[in-house]
Amino acid sequence: MRSSRQDVSGNYAGAVTRLLAHWVDLAVAGLLFVIGLVALDYVLQTIAGVDAVTDNPEVWSATAASVWLFLYWWVSIAVAGKTIGKAVLGLRVVSREGEILSSFRSALRAISLPFSYLLFGFGFLGIIFGRERRALHDVVAGSAVIYDWGPRTAELPVPISAYLARKSVTESDEPSLS
Repeated sequence: MRSSRQDVSGNYAGAVTRLLAHWVDLAVAGLLFVIGLVALDYVLQTIAGVDAVTDNPEVWSATAASVWLFLYWWVSIAVAGKTIGKAVLGLRVVSREGEILSSFRSALRAISLPFSYLLFGFGFLGIIFGRERRALHDVVAGSAVIYDWGPRTAELPVPISAYLARKSVTESDEPSLS
């Protein structure tokens, strides 16, 4: 009898899931950055009378964005093993051995992430073609991204599960022709 349930936790995450998680992370990090920048600018103008953000916006914004993105990826992975985007899509970053990634390796992964982009995207090819689905920043940090839905199993929606269960029962009841 076939089951409509399967355990997917622990498998290497695929390219589409990782891309979607990355887009969610970029949106969340960008939104939090803008909110933080506006709040910081307001506080600096109100308390100190300094207009630091608009005095030199290119340098200030680029530096602040770089530091913020590093902190977003580093702290998220070091503390929880996942970012908000990875949590939404059921992914976790672990060491190649499946252990929790250390703070140092999380920082190394966050620092090397831009190089996957800077090499014309070639740093991401390992996600598509590699057996372990590891990008350049995963190789550098000794990490892997896996599906992690916890102790629960993946299941098709209830009507489909019921249909497949009925179908497998009727197939097993039919006499074989051998």
